[in-house]
Amino acid sequence: MKITVDLPDLKEVVEGAVENAMTDRQAKLFGWKYFTLKETAELLQIKPSTILDRRQPYLTELEYSQAGKAYWFSKESVERYISSRNIKKYRR
Repeated sequence: MKITVDLPDLKEVVEGAVENAMTDRQAKLFGWKYFTLKETAELLQIKPSTILDRRQPYLTELEYSQAGKAYWFSKESVERYISSRNIKKYRR
């Protein structure tokens, strides 16, 4: 006994499903309200260890949450900090 199944549009259906899944996933990522520690460090142009240093003002001025060793910084807080930051120039 031999059964053959012919699905002519299978490739198009699979491509459409994968494309829809990727679009939905990207929309969720853009809607995410947090930056990771690495992303925050890149935006502030400092090292991640500097952000976590208790002697620096970052942890007191930025809104964040911590789960174990993972830090999540609020996008609004980081953007507000960047826009209100003053760059001081020291003379030597």
